Formats: sequence, structure tokens, C-alpha cells
Amino acid sequence: MPRLRYIDDSEMTPQIREMVASAERTGAPDPRVVRIMSRSKVGIAWIECWNKVLYEGVLPHKMKEMCRIKISVAHQCGYCSTVRSKVAQAEGLTEEIIDDVLNDYQNSNKLTAREKAALKYAELFKSGEHAIDRDEVYRELQETFTDEEIIELGQLCAQTDGVGKLAKSFNVISWEQACELNPRLGTAPAQAAE
Repeated sequence: MPRLRYIDDSEMTPQIREMVASAERTGAPDPRVVRIMSRSKVGIAWIECWNKVLYEGVLPHKMKEMCRIKISVAHQCGYCSTVRSKVAQAEGLTEEIIDDVLNDYQNSNKLTAREKAALKYAELFKSGEHAIDRDEVYRELQETFTDEEIIELGQLCAQTDGVGKLAKSFNVISWEQACELNPRLGTAPAQAAE
């Protein structure tokens, strides 16, 4: 049971109705969290920002979705770990690929070198700010990504990690419920409790 209530249909403005409809079309963010966040002006601003970070920019959406899921599973957010972007699925992201993302992406033959580099950065990002605050991390990123792409990837990871923790605390779906919905999640490595 969510800790905050969903917005009632009678409370929705046309803007919020469109945000919920967009979430239903794309699959991410999930309409349930949109219905919670949209009860606040700042929450609405976040929804707009998140949609731009996730769906706009220069990096492929599929790559961003893999990083989002990698970070979400690491902090065991039941909600974020079970949400799937329909757009990324249309771009070829399958549960089989997600299994590789979560378990042994470095040795996957299903992932490109750029996807592996992005996932490595997401993994470092999730492990703590000191892990990415090193010259060698950026030298390595610059071998694969432009500065514009690095900024976009960093923004995606920051939003996923920070707001993901908030979404987890809403208790839309517990980790246990998520593992019941998708038993493969229970075998994925998780980050140590923070």
C-alpha cells in the first residue's frame, strides 16, 4: 500500500491527465508514481524533467533504460525494478538482455561496447560519489562518449538513484512483491543497504 495517496481523477488538471496518459503509453515512469508526484507543483516539474532525461537527448533510450534498471535493482526498489519502458521494448530491450544487464553485463554478447561502458558508469555511480569522482573514470568515458553524452548519462544516473530512493520509500511495490512478480530479481546482485 503506497504511503502517499494517488491523485483523484477529479483533482487532475488537463496537464496532469496528459502526464498520466503519457505514462500509460510509454510505461516509464509508471502511472502510479505520476499519480503521486503530480499532487505537487515540484513533483509535476520532476515528471517533466524525468521525461526529458529519459526520452530526449542524444543517447539511445534503450541504453538509458538499461542503466535505470541496473541502478533500481541495486537499491532494491520494487517499483522501479519492475517498471519497463514500452519504448525501450520496441527498441529491442528484452528480459533476456535485462538478465545480462543485472548479472554479467561485462561478458554479455548481447550488449554493445557503448552499452557496457554506460552500465559500468551506472554501477560506479550507484556505488557512491567517490567512485565516479576520479580522472580515470572520465578519461575512460571520453573514449566512448562525447561530453554531451556524459552529461546526459550522469543526469540519468543521478535522477534514477536519487528519485528512485524516494519512489522506493513511497512503497508502491515492495521488493518482496517485485520478486514475486519477477522471480529473476531475487537473484540479481543488490547494493549494500544504505
